[in-house]
Amino acid sequence: MPSAALLLWAPLPLLALPAVAALPGLAPTLLLLPAAFHATSHAVAACRATLLARGFAGRDLLKPHRPELVPESAGLPAAATYVLLLFCFIPFKYARSDVHDLEARADGAWQGQIGGRSGFPHHELSLYLCALLSILSSVLLGWLDDIFDIRWRLKMPIPLVASLPMLVVYHAGGGGTSVVVPGWPGFLRELLGRVIDLGPLYYVFISMLSTFSVHSINILAGINGVEVGQAVVIAASLCVNSAMYLDPRAGEPGSWASKELRDRHLFSLSLLVPFCGCALGLLRWNRFPSRVFVGDTWCYFAGQVLACAGVLGHFSKTLLLFFIPQVFNFLLSCPQLFGIVPCPRHRVPKVHASSLALYPSRALLKDAKPSAKLSALRRPILELLQALRLVQLEYDKRGAITSTTNLTLINALLVFAGVRGPPSLPADSADGEGKEAAADAAPSGPRITEPTLWGLVMGTQIAGSLLAFTVRYWLAGVVFPVQ
Repeated sequence: MPSAALLLWAPLPLLALPAVAALPGLAPTLLLLPAAFHATSHAVAACRATLLARGFAGRDLLKPHRPELVPESAGLPAAATYVLLLFCFIPFKYARSDVHDLEARADGAWQGQIGGRSGFPHHELSLYLCALLSILSSVLLGWLDDIFDIRWRLKMPIPLVASLPMLVVYHAGGGGTSVVVPGWPGFLRELLGRVIDLGPLYYVFISMLSTFSVHSINILAGINGVEVGQAVVIAASLCVNSAMYLDPRAGEPGSWASKELRDRHLFSLSLLVPFCGCALGLLRWNRFPSRVFVGDTWCYFAGQVLACAGVLGHFSKTLLLFFIPQVFNFLLSCPQLFGIVPCPRHRVPKVHASSLALYPSRALLKDAKPSAKLSALRRPILELLQALRLVQLEYDKRGAITSTTNLTLINALLVFAGVRGPPSLPADSADGEGKEAAADAAPSGPRITEPTLWGLVMGTQIAGSLLAFTVRYWLAGVVFPVQ
């Protein structure tokens, strides 16, 4: 798999940085990348049969000619491999020879202090262990979700529990709660000042960011490899962002980064680089045609790793920029999530059995009966989205909307590309999921298969990362001027 190999070794030129000794922990962090890739790949391979035997399996809805079951919840061995590697990494990162030894007492015992040895990076170690605790909590909660299939209204606040250790350590480390007020329009700074302290509201923002990062990966799903692929792109983008601050001369005249800023990004890399390796190892099995499904365990795990790297690295606002496609997908899905438009259980695209071409799935509006206020919002929202080429609507003879393509980024990409599915017929059930007019009716427009659609989603994610870099390092200087 040459493409995966290229991604696997892409970050290794960082080893060529001068004075690597001035960047503590960087070399072993980079070596974890290939180790995580191979360990995860072997762990997933070893667990496939066990997952099938225990009933963790499902059918691939987009493979009509593939009747065999596919193992599910493969995110668990990937997450377990990641946590195990990070535990083994602790001695290499925090074994220090410059700390003061403890003194022996006259009776032969050691004179210890509850504060620990002087000169040891206790707070950084607490950050590391706190990240592991939050990640392990998310893995456990995700695994429980895979087992019990927790309803959405119940599992929405679950990531808040896993983020509590992260919030406490962020507070203990003196994490900032202030934000810079935009310099445009000018009256904002005249009214609020250049910096405003949000206080407890900033911790609410961090907890919401953690919750969003977990669920946004879960919502943008439905085709082979998309849950893992989007996490790889976001994590790799964050690695590039952190690598920009790895100046061995940090804190010295002429350096573009302070020592504290450099160390924060080194810490984030110690979480992100092994994660990239694990994600690529899992993608080897989850890419088209998928031999495993990742399950909710992966979404909880991946989202929490990204949240910990951003929050504990003190660049939570920058982290949110790299979730631009996920934010767009969430906003697009809001009419279905909040009951304005019916929301079927499965919103994945449909597949034409003969050609394996994909086309957007639909939600029927005829039998849906929202409240009067929501019903008044439905038509203008859907017609605006249709004008933007994000949905395709169907009308009856009286001009009333009878169906719409499901409101997800994946379906929107198909609509935007010009793919049109066969007309839908009313469903027998009231769940809003449409039946197609004929099973063998081919979609019109360009033929887009599942691998092609995956490439479109990944291209959108990469474009989102490029936009994030533009906003962070160019537009931010315009909107937030120093003076």
